[in-house]
Amino acid sequence: MLKADFEALFENYRLCALRHPRLIHLKITARAVIGLGVVLLSGALALLGLLWSLSPVFSGDYSGPPLLWLLRIPLLILALAWIVSVGRVLRARFAPMAGMLLAREEAPEMFALLERLQRRFRSPPIHEVRITGDLNAAITQRPCLHLGGTQRNTLILGLPLALALAPRQFVAVLAHEFGHLRSQRIALGGWGCHLRSFWHQVLDNMENDRSPFRFLLSAIARYESPVYCAGSLVLSHLDEMEADESAARVVGAKLLGQALAELALKHRFLVQDYWHKVYAQADRSERPAILPYRNMRAALRAGFDRRAAASWFDEIAQSDDSLLGTHPSLGVRVKALGVDSLREKRGGERAGDRYLGPALDRLAGLLDRDWWDAERSSWRRRHWEVSRALDRIARLEAEGLALGVSDRLELAMLVERYAGDRDPLKVYREMMPEAPGRPDALLAMGRLLVSRNDPSGVAYLRQSLGEDDAVGLQATALLIEHYESCGMSQVAEPYRKRLAELLQQAVKVQRELDAPVAAVRNEPSGLEIHEMRALVRELRPHSFVRSGFVVRRICPEAPSWRACLVLVCVAPGDLAAAEELARSLGESISLCGVWRFLACVEGGEEEVAVRGVEGAKFFSRRRSRPEAGRLSA
Repeated sequence: MLKADFEALFENYRLCALRHPRLIHLKITARAVIGLGVVLLSGALALLGLLWSLSPVFSGDYSGPPLLWLLRIPLLILALAWIVSVGRVLRARFAPMAGMLLAREEAPEMFALLERLQRRFRSPPIHEVRITGDLNAAITQRPCLHLGGTQRNTLILGLPLALALAPRQFVAVLAHEFGHLRSQRIALGGWGCHLRSFWHQVLDNMENDRSPFRFLLSAIARYESPVYCAGSLVLSHLDEMEADESAARVVGAKLLGQALAELALKHRFLVQDYWHKVYAQADRSERPAILPYRNMRAALRAGFDRRAAASWFDEIAQSDDSLLGTHPSLGVRVKALGVDSLREKRGGERAGDRYLGPALDRLAGLLDRDWWDAERSSWRRRHWEVSRALDRIARLEAEGLALGVSDRLELAMLVERYAGDRDPLKVYREMMPEAPGRPDALLAMGRLLVSRNDPSGVAYLRQSLGEDDAVGLQATALLIEHYESCGMSQVAEPYRKRLAELLQQAVKVQRELDAPVAAVRNEPSGLEIHEMRALVRELRPHSFVRSGFVVRRICPEAPSWRACLVLVCVAPGDLAAAEELARSLGESISLCGVWRFLACVEGGEEEVAVRGVEGAKFFSRRRSRPEAGRLSA
């Protein structure tokens, strides 16, 4: 379904929700119940057909016309296959509950607060509290049995949330979650929510079904999923506003609005500033000196700029409603609560200090341990990559004027990607007199200048258009973005037409790249030394990669495009990891041209097809020799 059609569905449901808020709950829940009922009914009918087909076996009467037996046998096969398909479609499992379990003895103040909120909202009790590393809070409700039993309520509490908010703001955010529990999850409301979630999983199973009935099930999912998702999004927005209204009656609209705004501002600070600095340590050290959760409290206290937050709040307050998000935009919510400015005292006690107490440090340590276990390999790989790149930069700079054009371009690319404290534009400027017509250098110059709002970058982008079509595709997109941001849409119109032509060519080139390796003629890549070195830098950190080959594919309908196929050769047992690496490299490659990375088994037919191409092999990992005197099997 096109985005415009989905937006129309969303708008229809939104107008219905504005006129009849309660009707939208019944409508979406009824749609889920009817859908589940139809699936169960079809399974029951298939079971009856199976029993009828096997009735002679049970009765012992095998008499009957041959035509009836011809009907029983296919029906038996179809009924059995459909029952298996229905069982797979209805197989909806809950994801494991995230977070660390918080014991009542560790944080009595927290559980006392939850009991006070429960009494004030007259809601079901919270059975357990789990701590995660997200800046969020949520109450999940799951039945003890899949389709029966009592509901079990779990508070998922992010430790950063307790570190970011003052105690009163923290209470306001929890009141919002209890508003959900009181307004939408009591008795039949909770079961309605569970059935809607169950139907969503069933539709997802239909879409990914691989049974003989996959075409029928995927067609049903393609029709039902957009309609159901549009209604579910509107219902989610309505539930959020209803929970805000319920919480505002308890803690006050101003306090809730201030808490939501403060939460958004702290989230922006953590994402754009704090986490960026945490991961930037990988460029300098093999292990982080600043552990994220233990140092987050001090960073939020000392690093959060209140003056910058005032301008951020203005941006949030002016934001429009979010169509594809499960929550309304914060601008809509704070306006509905009547918040027009951010008022928060600097410093002061944090909610984590009051409600988690001595458990705070232990929880932060456990979260840091889990974070490091998940990030250790990628952290060290990044450190190794940056260290080698900085060594290469130092060697290139030591050669000074003796550097060739290719080496200067490599130096500029390395400085841009790895030397964050230096200005890559200066290196590109020094290189341009020696390579005035290089499309990749022109594109880099134009991109950097335009990103700094320097209009001289437009000339470089225009010049790169005629040099290489693959470069021209990126340059055209940058020019359109620049002109539209400057309010010059008419000037961008010719570039939109050119972009459409280049995209059509790109589809043909990609089709040529996607052809089987042995089915199309492979040519020498023609890559320069710095480009080969860039590919080697991407493969070397991954110990499972045995060798790498690169060839060029020439599309007859777009011969000027540079389209390169890179083979990543590994042992059979490492093929899954190599496929994931190939996907990642295909998304992050920064070299000019159209690229396809393909994982294959070393010595397989793909490698054999490119082995004879001149200069195709660019990477080979050295292997240790067998010990003397040891016989190979």
